[in-house]
Amino acid sequence: MRSAHEPISDSTARRRPLGGTLAVALLVALAGCAGGRSGVVYNSTFTAGYDPFSVNAALSRAPLLVETYGSPAPGVTAESVNQATVQGLRRHGPAWFPRNFTGNPTDAGNGPYRLRIAYSLPKSFNRQLVCSSTMGAGSVEAARGQGDQASTRTLASFCRGETTLGSAEGSPGSAVAVGGEDFSRFVGRLGREVMPRRNPELDDDCLFRNCD
Repeated sequence: MRSAHEPISDSTARRRPLGGTLAVALLVALAGCAGGRSGVVYNSTFTAGYDPFSVNAALSRAPLLVETYGSPAPGVTAESVNQATVQGLRRHGPAWFPRNFTGNPTDAGNGPYRLRIAYSLPKSFNRQLVCSSTMGAGSVEAARGQGDQASTRTLASFCRGETTLGSAEGSPGSAVAVGGEDFSRFVGRLGREVMPRRNPELDDDCLFRNCD
């Protein structure tokens, strides 16, 4: 087997198919994007109650309230985190409905939906609690153990009342700059994962209606 440091001979280089070389390069590039500085989203879950058609209709009338908890970086105020999160969703979030997000409850009115994003969550924190009325800094810190001090776990929950319709989990990275482009892209990716245009739990979703 050729050593990783052994140069490829001219004959070997000529025999290598161009398509294979391009495919390898593409895989490397994709891997870099998935685990790069802009963070990663590694899972998402939904319930049958997530109805993109109804969500689209509701959010066309009023902005979606975005509530944030915690911070992905030390020394950043809660207001700054919320503002940067809202801007990231507006710039890079789901495009299948108007990118109408707000951090101001007055602007959102009394709509049934809201998006909650919690940063630096303890590993044991139950994702179903994010939409509950008891969600807050106190409940998060009560679940934090000694091994959670450097946690970058970020959880987005799309809520209707206290019901969790969908959630997406990921990490922005350990040295993210709140308000920077990498953070903005991570938040946008998180928003697209937690609010997809189709509900993957429903086989017939969008079959008899247009969800685009």
